[in-house]
Amino acid sequence: MSSMIEQLVGAAGIRLAHSTEIYPALHQPGDAGLPLLVMENELGRAVMALQGAHLLAFQPAGQREMLWLSPKCVLAPGVPIRGGIPLCVPWFGPGPAGAPQHGFGRTMEWTLADAERRADGATSVVLELAGDASVSPAWPHAFQFRLDAVVGSSLRLTLRVENRSPTPAPVAFAFHAYFAVPDVAQARVTGLEGTTYLDKVEQFARKVQAREVAITGLTDRIYLDVPTVQMLRTGAGDVRIASETKCAVVWNAWTHDAAIADIGEGNHTGYLCVERGDVADRAGMIPAGGSYSADLTLS
Repeated sequence: MSSMIEQLVGAAGIRLAHSTEIYPALHQPGDAGLPLLVMENELGRAVMALQGAHLLAFQPAGQREMLWLSPKCVLAPGVPIRGGIPLCVPWFGPGPAGAPQHGFGRTMEWTLADAERRADGATSVVLELAGDASVSPAWPHAFQFRLDAVVGSSLRLTLRVENRSPTPAPVAFAFHAYFAVPDVAQARVTGLEGTTYLDKVEQFARKVQAREVAITGLTDRIYLDVPTVQMLRTGAGDVRIASETKCAVVWNAWTHDAAIADIGEGNHTGYLCVERGDVADRAGMIPAGGSYSADLTLS
């Protein structure tokens, strides 16, 4: 860590840590692991990896851990992290011409640009990732990604994508949140009733959600033009999910988890992804010199 980063985190009361210290079970002997920021105050606690500006944990004071981190995930440089809140940017899903799933932003190391302890007791950090057209042949644009995170009794995330190239840049984005649930079969998602969704399990068939969402099998749905707020009813407390983005994605691998190495057989019961972003039919185009932003608040 640079001396500038050490000064920032010291002033903000943030602890620098290493993934082998916080998550020893997710490493093999000799693994390089990842640098982490541990943000803890009287209101809540969060852990973030600099790789991908990836939030691994968030726990409001006196409450249970809100996010799920797979017991089979690998915390290593350049390896996508399964769980927490990955940032899928600048595309969602398979990339063009065989580019990596969910964009390159989640496997590159971001820079801590700012950090502070706020007057209201919350901790805020700003992480940035910038590059030119050579970073990804699949997305040949100069860019800056910026994530503002505020950790208190709630979690607020704001992502900004700036197109610094002379040509328009396509963008799709999602906060790919994995929520911890005692039993996914008992979890329910409200706030999507009456909305149209694309059912990826059935070749993107368009359907309408008639009632609250329950998980009874492999589920992979993109909901379009959704209300600002959804509620995740876990059976051990409710999570309020709020965003001004247009889409919600609900995903659980169900018994297909055995085919996903970094989830592992039987582990599907402990999580439910309720993501917010602008994807599929609602992905956008950033004009030259323009920007795109997305927000998420969890409470």
